[in-house]
This record gives sequence, C-alpha cells and structure tokens, in this order.
Amino acid sequence: MNRRLQNNSEYLEVTIIAHKEGQDLPTKFKYKKRNEKEKPMALDVLLQAQENQLPDLAFRYGCRARNCGVCTIDINGKPRIACRAVVRDGDELKAMSTLPVITDLIVRRDQISRQLKGKIYEGGRKNDLNVEASEDYHELTSCIECYACLDNCPMHEKNFSEIKNDQDYFQWGNPFSLLKLQTIATDPVSTVVRREAAVSAALELGLETCLDCPGCKCGVGIDLKGKVIKPLLQNSKLVD
Repeated sequence: MNRRLQNNSEYLEVTIIAHKEGQDLPTKFKYKKRNEKEKPMALDVLLQAQENQLPDLAFRYGCRARNCGVCTIDINGKPRIACRAVVRDGDELKAMSTLPVITDLIVRRDQISRQLKGKIYEGGRKNDLNVEASEDYHELTSCIECYACLDNCPMHEKNFSEIKNDQDYFQWGNPFSLLKLQTIATDPVSTVVRREAAVSAALELGLETCLDCPGCKCGVGIDLKGKVIKPLLQNSKLVD
C-alpha cells in the first residue's frame, strides 16, 4: 500500500486552537484512529491530544452521551456538542465564540444562569389533579444547556457590543433564557401570575429583538422559533 494512503487511513489531522492569556494558539494534531473506519468525535480527539501532545490542554466534558451540553465547542466556527460531533480531516477545534473564554477551550457559562436569577419564580399550584403537561412543555424540557443556540443571536450579541464582558450576568437575553421562561409559561402547574411574570421577564431581556431575527437553531433540535419565540411574542402582544 502507498505509504501516504496508509497514513491517511491511520491518522486524522486537525487544528486545536487553545486560548491562553488573551491569545489564540493553534496547534496541529494528528489523531491516531482506533481502526481504519473510525469516525472520531471531537471529544475523542481532545482526549487523545491531551494524553499524547498537549498535557495541559483544558476543556470540559461530562456525560459523553449528549445529555449535559457542557462539552460544547466550536468546530470550524460553529457550535457543536463535542461528544457527538464527528471530526474530519482539516477541522479546527476552538472554544465557543459566543461566551467569554477562561482558558483553552473552556468558556464562562455562569453569566447566563445568573441572568435568570429573580426572573424564574419559584412556586405554583400543586398538581393535585395530576394534570398532564403538553407536548410543547416536554420538548422544551429536553434542553441540555449546550448554548449552541447563542450562535448569531442578535440579542445575545448586545452583551458584548453595548456593555463590558466582566459582568456577573448578561443583561440581554438569548434563546436559552427565553426557552426557560417559555417553559414556565407552558408548565401546567404555573399560576396565571407566574406565567405573566415569565412573559414580562422575556420583554426585559430584549424579546423585541426577535422581531427582526430570522430564527435560531437548537443543538438538539428543539423548535425554538415555533415553540419558544413565537408564543412569547404573541403573549407579550408584540405580534398578533
């Protein structure tokens, strides 16, 4: 067998871009396949790179089954869930561009959860009648908090263009925060007051930005435009 062809079948070369002290540092890495037909996930590549070439490479992962979302990174400039994203020869792996980078491929995630503090109201009616939740509610609760939906979100981009990055929480919302609020609005045990508060909170986070946006994309396939944005816009009277 031609030596070059043999190498191509045994290895897959990618560029891992680590962020250190304010600089992006690209490194070429050859991933050694377990077998000729293997199609490695991004997380497989990162783990092997850490073991064999970049021992101090920092990245997050958890469930390895697309259940937690913490391993999300950018692959060729688009957010992907690393434990389930197939990597191809020539791909670039980098920290998510939509959140502040702490180091290497690790981003700061807490500014989003803190953003909802005081806006997701606790309590509601007891489910004494065992009321069944709607299909929309079940779809919304399948969110794994990967934050892939932040990509190209004009509302979220305001957090970087209008105010500083070092804030404890983001002032402007994003598809994820709107999803959490719409989940409250569709929860069968939510009171009327709680549902109205969720819609008001969406307006405070900049819901009107969605009027001129073509839509957002969920990392696990939730219909954000139809099941989140549209009903919030209707309930807030921004559209008929």
